[in-house]
Amino acid sequence: MRALIVGGGKVGSYLAGQLSGLGHRVTLTEVDSRRARDLAENIEVLVIEGDGTSIDVLRAADVERTDWLVAVTGQDETNLVACEIGSTLGAAHTLARLNDPRNRPTFSALGIQVVAVTDLIGEVIEHEVVTSQLERLTLLGGGSISLIEVEIPAGVADRAVRDLRLPKGTVLVTRISDGEVSIPRADTILASGDRVVAVTTLDLESDVRDVLRGDHR
Repeated sequence: MRALIVGGGKVGSYLAGQLSGLGHRVTLTEVDSRRARDLAENIEVLVIEGDGTSIDVLRAADVERTDWLVAVTGQDETNLVACEIGSTLGAAHTLARLNDPRNRPTFSALGIQVVAVTDLIGEVIEHEVVTSQLERLTLLGGGSISLIEVEIPAGVADRAVRDLRLPKGTVLVTRISDGEVSIPRADTILASGDRVVAVTTLDLESDVRDVLRGDHR
């Protein structure tokens, strides 16, 4: 698969690295020259310095051969324009990060698919949508806050949420147990096989996973 990512912030750079690691051909555009240079030196994808809403930049990134154009900047206007122009130039599919839910009608009117944390949480709670294949669901707060899902492995003793030594600021959003979805409380018991969705900071993801998996005592 060929992917073109517009926006080289924490969201875009992480996504680029993940897709590249899975064997996909990835191109990333970043408007900030210093950031673009840093990305080119640190991740194994083609980095193009330039505005992802520019026709010339998108053509230089071979947008017409792209299977997915994913616009993940912190500006909804930029993401919308990048997807609209990319689709016009031949991208097979487009997907935009939605930062402000109030802008959803504009994206919908143009037929642009969006991903937003409000969608993900709502689906997990109301429709019991399980995304066990994705450990990180999305990045929030300009890329500093992460929403992750962790499955508690076999052999881990049952524990109450109040007894977990979670990093400060971490919030457990949902627990999926035997197909049922609930909002964890202090006395909620977590058991092997449960899947837990948590919000934490990007730098504490590993610690949160370790705690939930029973690796921290």
